[in-house]
Amino acid sequence: MKLVGPWLSGYTRRVGVTLNLLNIPFEHLPYHAYRQPERVAAFSPMKRVPALQLDDGQVLIDSGAIVDYLDSLVPAEQRLMPADGPERVRAMQLVAYAAACYDKLARYCDELMLRPESHRLPHLQAGYLEQMQAGFGVLNAAHAEPWLLGARISQADIMTVIAFQSAAVVMPHAITGDAFPQLARLAQRAMQSTAFSSTVPDLSDLQASGLVGTNGGV
Repeated sequence: MKLVGPWLSGYTRRVGVTLNLLNIPFEHLPYHAYRQPERVAAFSPMKRVPALQLDDGQVLIDSGAIVDYLDSLVPAEQRLMPADGPERVRAMQLVAYAAACYDKLARYCDELMLRPESHRLPHLQAGYLEQMQAGFGVLNAAHAEPWLLGARISQADIMTVIAFQSAAVVMPHAITGDAFPQLARLAQRAMQSTAFSSTVPDLSDLQASGLVGTNGGV
């Protein structure tokens, strides 16, 4: 399999972490949709990442569809989403909150990257931050031990850690471990696994994106 997209993309990272946790071999092609659109288009005509080229040449896009497919490749006891019942509903709730936080972060970043400073809309940025803080508040209160659903790691943990870490890098003044201590502990626990630690974006990539300065701040 070939995974197309940089770790800077949280949804690409979600797929990479999933592949790692499920012990599915893959080749990572860190093509950036903005900087290398022609390379991405060879796999994803809409130039969207992540894209996963399967061993038979077919390509899946959309991280939700991809991780659902990957779960189908492994025995039930290894899957990262519960099959049914209340536990599945709970996992879906948490994944949705984490993905919503990440999407609001992406919109916040678009304001920073795509609009000249004189044309930015502070009320939009404030609204995105408020929504993120509300979503992370729900996730922070949802903790169990050691993972969000209890004994086993799930897609809820993967998406939550990625969203929280991404927001903490871009908005270190607002999304902090002090504000969300349970999420900080969850991220620390996850980073003890190479499945997560091997997919962290390089600081130089973050700086090149314009999302953080040379000191790591916005």
